Amino acid sequence: MMVLKNTHISRILSVFATLVAGLMTVACFDIPSEPSERNTVKGVSVYVKQGENIDSTLLKIHPQEVAEIFAKTTPDKFSDDLTYEWYKEDKENGDVRLGDGNTYHISQKTDESQIPDKLVVRDAENNVLVSHFDIIINTPPEIDSVLKPQPSDTLYGNTKTAFQFEWRSHDKDNEDFTYTILIDDNAYVVGEFNKIRQSGFSEGEHSFQVIMTDNYGDSDSSEVILFYVKPQQGDSK
Repeated sequence: MMVLKNTHISRILSVFATLVAGLMTVACFDIPSEPSERNTVKGVSVYVKQGENIDSTLLKIHPQEVAEIFAKTTPDKFSDDLTYEWYKEDKENGDVRLGDGNTYHISQKTDESQIPDKLVVRDAENNVLVSHFDIIINTPPEIDSVLKPQPSDTLYGNTKTAFQFEWRSHDKDNEDFTYTILIDDNAYVVGEFNKIRQSGFSEGEHSFQVIMTDNYGDSDSSEVILFYVKPQQGDSK
């Protein structure tokens, strides 16, 4: 019968431990790493920037000002790995390619036929996202003048006297619009009427202003007109 000494047992245990550690290391090396995240773009949105305004809901620009149309992808971390193509759709003759890149620039001289309404985004594997959109070109309305009252006018009457207020305006695009008048900082919506009568004025200084707003939210306002009400001879204050 063989008797193992303590030194032999220690050596055997040491060799066994080394073999186990080696096997564990090999096993660790054989475990595959997590697959890398695919460069998948799930969506694209078109934005308009003009001045300090950035919008993706109502894509509206004023023709008198420069503007930019640009794209944002979801997620945006892959945006630099994509190509962007801007088109003007033409169902009869085929779409016209207007430019490339994430941003399309519009100058004051850009013709409407050169403003895109379609964006094609491609990745390296030629996966494609297409966005159709409409750019609204809107000229803000203008208040030309306030006819009545004139600045510093004196109107004679009392609180029962209905004074006339009248103004002139125009909208180059012939859009629907609404007038709001401010009398002594009180707002009254008067629709498309450009002439009204209003009573209830006490003696003294009063103010009047007209605001014109079209259906795209663009507006113009007149100067604030200060006028004065005095009682007629024989009227009580």
